[in-house]
Amino acid sequence: MSHAITALLVPGRFDADAVVEWDLVPVPLRENLTLFHLTHYYTAYRQAERGITEYFDLPSDAPGIFPREAVTATIAARLCDRPDPAFAVVFTDYFAGNGSQWAVVAVDGGPARSVRTINEALRALGVLAVPGSDEFDTVGLAAHRSTPEYLERYIDLCDEFGV
Repeated sequence: MSHAITALLVPGRFDADAVVEWDLVPVPLRENLTLFHLTHYYTAYRQAERGITEYFDLPSDAPGIFPREAVTATIAARLCDRPDPAFAVVFTDYFAGNGSQWAVVAVDGGPARSVRTINEALRALGVLAVPGSDEFDTVGLAAHRSTPEYLERYIDLCDEFGV
């Protein structure tokens, strides 16, 4: 069975108007987190659309389809209605137990930093694993196995926008 998602995670409340503005769909998780599916096509389009030129500083071995575009921090700021929100961008690509994961996390107004595991990002957001589980399962990420089809339109939008 596969598990392949890319998502923005934000703790606490989020602004419903920002969800509409950014064409996102909130998915509630446990531990007061909300997941917003996205893809590298989505972030590349939004970055170009807004004229943002910054990228997350990632190691060279980060997955090529991990969303490096710093527009994600702008999206998180708008969703959380504050200039320095805590957030994580998570990526999984597993099939039959083999694959990879990656994450970027920002907390306490600091810059986004890359981490190698989603559990590390979740701990930075304040998630404590329940006994007999890890942070990933504690928040319910295992139930979200694939990126929704509605994000596929951003492939064509990137082509149209020349991104």
